Amino acid sequence: MIAHHRGHFLAFALLPLLNTLGLLVHGLNLSTHGTGNTGRALAIILVSGLISMISVAVSSFKRARHLGFAPRAAALGLLASLFLGPFVLLVVLYLGIAKPRVGDPAQTTPPAAALGIRWLWAPVLLLGPWAAILVASAIP
Repeated sequence: MIAHHRGHFLAFALLPLLNTLGLLVHGLNLSTHGTGNTGRALAIILVSGLISMISVAVSSFKRARHLGFAPRAAALGLLASLFLGPFVLLVVLYLGIAKPRVGDPAQTTPPAAALGIRWLWAPVLLLGPWAAILVASAIP
C-alpha cells in the first residue's frame, strides 16, 4: 500500500473538508440572500461538496490504514464519524496529528512516478468548485 503521510492527508482530507464547510456556508448564503442563478450554483455546491467528502473519506481511510488500524475498524469509524456531522472534524484532526506505525520502509515509501500526478489533484479539489460556482452564476 502506498504511504499516506501527513502532507497527502493535509492536501486530500483536511483542506477539502474545510473547503466543503466553506462551500456549505456559501450555499446557505446563496439560499437566503442569493439573486440570479442560485439554483445552478446550489446544485454545483452540493455536487462539489459530495466529491470533496468522497476525497476526505478515501484519504481518511488510507491514513487510518497507514496508522495501523484494521480495514473494518477504519471503515466503520469513518462511516460513524461521517454520520455524526461535526465529529468528522475531530476524527480528521486526530488522523492528521497521529504518529504512523512502524513498518518496513518498502511498504511506506510511495513510488516516485505516482507522486506528481497525485499532487496535481489537490488544487483541482480546492479551486474547481469555486470556479464552477462562478461560471454557473454568470450564465444567464
